[in-house]
Amino acid sequence: MFTGIVETIGKIKSAAGGSLEITAGFDAVKLGDSVAVNGVCLTVSAMQGGDLSFDIMPVTLQDTVLGALRSGDTVNLERAMPADGRFGGHFVSGHIDETGVVEKINKDDTGFVLQIKISQENKRFLVPKGSIAINGVSLTIQSVQENSFTVSLVEHTRKITTLSGLQNGNKVNIEYDLLIRYLQNLLPAESRPTVLQKFMY
Repeated sequence: MFTGIVETIGKIKSAAGGSLEITAGFDAVKLGDSVAVNGVCLTVSAMQGGDLSFDIMPVTLQDTVLGALRSGDTVNLERAMPADGRFGGHFVSGHIDETGVVEKINKDDTGFVLQIKISQENKRFLVPKGSIAINGVSLTIQSVQENSFTVSLVEHTRKITTLSGLQNGNKVNIEYDLLIRYLQNLLPAESRPTVLQKFMY
């Protein structure tokens, strides 16, 4: 389990097929540990110094943006949350629901606003002021459109994550809020909008 609070930015040392090697710089990682790489939960399969290696299943390469990574690219990294740690973000499992596409990047008075296009099917998981993880970063949904949503990035988030390097047309990993997904499955369809609004506000 993760929180969506990025600890550091790693650099891809090599990416070939189902193998990924990242220069991370973590000082407290061991074999078998879980690490969120751009929001994808991966298991450390080898390590040398500050370099971590991961084996990636074909379905993960297909369903996330990890398959497009190349040597020299940067990624958001977060180690699994310790049981006695602070919970600064929201519940993030590291299981990506879909990849979205950056449609617009605008600057407002508080920071940068990203508009991200998603599938119509998954719009039901979007709630204004609800939580969402983009490339492993815990963010708050600002607004919801027909087939997209917006989030604001304060300057601190831009500085400590890779989101500052996003451009129009880039794909991003998206994980919808676990609690919203569970509620969508548990509640009768006709009562979902009312209950979800009360839940968020």
